[in-house]
Amino acid sequence: MKVPREFRFYYSSDISVKYKIKISTIEGKRVKENEYETLNNWIDDPYLKNSSLYKDKTLDFYISCTLYSDSKPLCSEEQTSYHLFNSNQINKWDETIVFPFKHQDLPVDTEMVFTIWDIISPLKRVPIGGTSFRIFGRNRIERRGKHKLCVWQDVEGSQKTPGQIQGKDEVYRLEKLYKKYSRNLLPKCSWMDPFTKEEIDKIIKKSESLNRDKLYLTIELPEFEHPVLFKQQISPIYKSLVPSHQKSNKLVLVHDIEMDENPSEQKHHRLNLDKDHKDLKPNSSELRLLANILRTPPSTKINDKDRFLIWRFRYFLSNNKKALTKFLKSVEWNENHQKQEALSILPKWESIDIADSLELLSYEFVDTMDVRKYAVDILRKADDEELLYYLLQLVQAIKHESTSSFNSSDSPLIAFLFERANKNPILGSYLYWYLYVDSVLKTSRYISHYKVLQDRLLTSLEQPESQKLTRQSQFIARLSQLSADIKAMNITREKKVDKLRMMLSEGDYSDLSDFAPLNLPVNPNIEVIGIIPEKSTIYKSAKAPMGLKLKTTKGEEYGIIFKTGDDLRQDQLIIQLISLMDRLLKKENLDLKLTPYKVLATAEEDGIVEMVTPSEAMASVLSKYDGDILKYFKTSHPDPDSPLGISPDVLDTFVKSCAGYCVITYILGIGDRHLDNLLLTPNGNLFHIDFGFILGKDPKIFPPPMKLCKEMVVGMGGENSKHYEKFKQFCCEAYNILRKSSHLILNLFALMIDANIPSISEEKEKSILKVQEKFQLELSDQEAANSLLQLLNDSVSALFPVVVEIVHKWTQYWKA
Repeated sequence: MKVPREFRFYYSSDISVKYKIKISTIEGKRVKENEYETLNNWIDDPYLKNSSLYKDKTLDFYISCTLYSDSKPLCSEEQTSYHLFNSNQINKWDETIVFPFKHQDLPVDTEMVFTIWDIISPLKRVPIGGTSFRIFGRNRIERRGKHKLCVWQDVEGSQKTPGQIQGKDEVYRLEKLYKKYSRNLLPKCSWMDPFTKEEIDKIIKKSESLNRDKLYLTIELPEFEHPVLFKQQISPIYKSLVPSHQKSNKLVLVHDIEMDENPSEQKHHRLNLDKDHKDLKPNSSELRLLANILRTPPSTKINDKDRFLIWRFRYFLSNNKKALTKFLKSVEWNENHQKQEALSILPKWESIDIADSLELLSYEFVDTMDVRKYAVDILRKADDEELLYYLLQLVQAIKHESTSSFNSSDSPLIAFLFERANKNPILGSYLYWYLYVDSVLKTSRYISHYKVLQDRLLTSLEQPESQKLTRQSQFIARLSQLSADIKAMNITREKKVDKLRMMLSEGDYSDLSDFAPLNLPVNPNIEVIGIIPEKSTIYKSAKAPMGLKLKTTKGEEYGIIFKTGDDLRQDQLIIQLISLMDRLLKKENLDLKLTPYKVLATAEEDGIVEMVTPSEAMASVLSKYDGDILKYFKTSHPDPDSPLGISPDVLDTFVKSCAGYCVITYILGIGDRHLDNLLLTPNGNLFHIDFGFILGKDPKIFPPPMKLCKEMVVGMGGENSKHYEKFKQFCCEAYNILRKSSHLILNLFALMIDANIPSISEEKEKSILKVQEKFQLELSDQEAANSLLQLLNDSVSALFPVVVEIVHKWTQYWKA
């Protein structure tokens, strides 16, 4: 019995991505009024003689688009830029319109209404034509791909100007079929389709009925890996009332026997796979298809047709290093012939980048040891500094090694990490703690495996290094016990501080105030020799974190915060990504003065955070200095000769750091931003702390898209200042630099989906898509910059976040 293929689709209520369309082309012919009417119109309105309505070649014109539901507009009019139009030609537009609505926000009867406008005077416009199109079809599935719409000429677009092409003759029938084909709604056959397309073109050229006296607008709608089925979004209030175990956001799978491929076509593909294609080269259309496949993000699933195409031209693609990961994902590893062929061509392929090698260590290559070995060989090119930026993810990638590798030396990845740990004590220290945390996670099924690896690491290291790590463990255990004892005391915070200092100076924990030099786990480059009791404190928080000042071998002080009861693994991940992004920006000669302080999780709910001193919360700064950040800077770096009265270097640092964190928090979807988790240093550095909400999650209602408050803008000199213009310029430049490295960041996120970090593991597939969406990879650099600038303008003008900030301040007041 034949097993039916699964029909997969998403619910629209689960897609929190802004709805975007692309205006592709305008083609056809305009119908003009007769000469008598033209002359009369010129007399009545002399502007019309310069209008494109009465000229053979159109002057500047633009397209507007509005979303309607229940005969009412959902949003204000979105406009394109101006273009020139030539009649009887295909006029390429290729411009993306981003609506202020997400897919999940669209009603089932949403309709797009387009109007093509001609400007006949500075304050007057005339419609060239209009058309409309429903987003959801009759079967409640969201329409996708290319659509060719008929334009009703000389009228403004409305819901009464449907864009469906009408007609019953052969040309109309072929046009409708070709539309379905271009949207992947018809099965494709690579050897027959070019001949069919050629015949269709001949028939259309012979008949002018389709394009006679008509205009056509071609648009491209968003496409996802699977169809999108409409589902009403559930109210957040209702969601909070539904038990968490009843919620389900998983991909819906439905068996549909009609989705099976034609047996003849399957046989054709199988025959093609067995042929030798060493000299085969793609034609122009196949080359475009391959280019589109290679541009897709690493998380994109490759469908059967694309897999066949990649396999067919594997030798042609072997000179393209960006194609290797797509090729390896196209291999049927269960078929011995393909496996042997893939492994034979792998060493001959153009060597890939380190960023792409991370993709080959994911769960998709669990049983392909040769591929994983190849990835590790590429990783060997990374120096120790670069490897530290990926180490957290590489420890998670161990989960995708074969089970037998944990107890032997069969795993290339494990052997590589141990080898580098033996050569570099700093790297070895971080590796030890990353392995340790996974060996004590209650929610992990890999506890015993990571415990084995931790013991193996200690055994493999030389005795002095092994003893250092053992002492680090003892030091952390003592801090954890001290924190637990302090939290158990039912006394005021001030008395807890006195008790802490007494316990460190002459009590049960006096051994922590003076000890032999020890490499600090959170920063192994620092050697500490004791805690300074009189400078230790307890912070205002339900978790009562300890603020500790440590003496170093260099005579300096080093501040840390030790937290118990907080899962710092998410903060650790975000800080690691901020550090990586800082490195990527500096490689492009853009230093945005970021402050990626160090965070290390030492257990599931224990960890160390590096103090950044001197620094102060923005809420405190605004309270002390009458809500003016510039007054704060003037106290430490005044400059009477400067226009704003502060040192230009300090202002430059403030502007750059604001830009860097605005872009990074946007990409990572950092939420719960308020003035208490934005910190300032006297030198102008602004930085964020506490990353409990990521990937778009936020406890506040209606959070701004960009984490930019009005106080920050005022600190730059206001919206009309040259410093704010520089800020926007830095934002756009940083955004496009990071977009170029999107594959690296997405690969790192993909390796963390099994790390048992709740914000990521709850919705594994969606977590990567949320980051991918923020990069807007379908846009050009200029379009991406324009989109970011619009978000900045929306965030600055948003009044509601100010109200939320006031509510938060009062909440903190009553808690204190």
